[in-house]
Amino acid sequence: MNHISSANITVSLVLLAFGCVPSNIAPATQAAQLEGQQCLGSAAPQNEARVLNDMTVLKVSPLYGHVHTSPNTYEARVNGATIYVQPPQGVPPEQMAQILQCHSVRELLGQIDQTQALNDPFWLPNSWLDIDVKPELGNYAISISASSVHNGLEVLARANSYGAARMATNDVSVR
Repeated sequence: MNHISSANITVSLVLLAFGCVPSNIAPATQAAQLEGQQCLGSAAPQNEARVLNDMTVLKVSPLYGHVHTSPNTYEARVNGATIYVQPPQGVPPEQMAQILQCHSVRELLGQIDQTQALNDPFWLPNSWLDIDVKPELGNYAISISASSVHNGLEVLARANSYGAARMATNDVSVR
């Protein structure tokens, strides 16, 4: 019994050290933990409105995950979306990720009027989303992944609506 308990503690500590949160934790609990660790006292709230309102979307693509379906077979399933955007001036990718993650946390905790965010791809009611921002050929690729195919499809639908409303109107493209 002690061997199992120490193994569980070790796994939990490793997950915490690498920022992973077990999927059995309620999304609101995860959001409250992240808010306390990353969002309180950060510059994210001041930049959030500017970044979200002024974001120029270049392209939206489905984000696929591969699921093992039989001994030698994997199936691609929609896991969310990748939104390619022009980088907001003065906002490095790490800060952009923090802004979007904290925005998602505030939405999930009901701190933002959710009726104004029906097509917001950065959050889903009662669901945790993983958001990552990486520089890609002078632009940013924002990956938003969900925990289920149903939620992944919802993220993709919201990302497409969000992108259509903020699509670049000139000849800017993802290089």
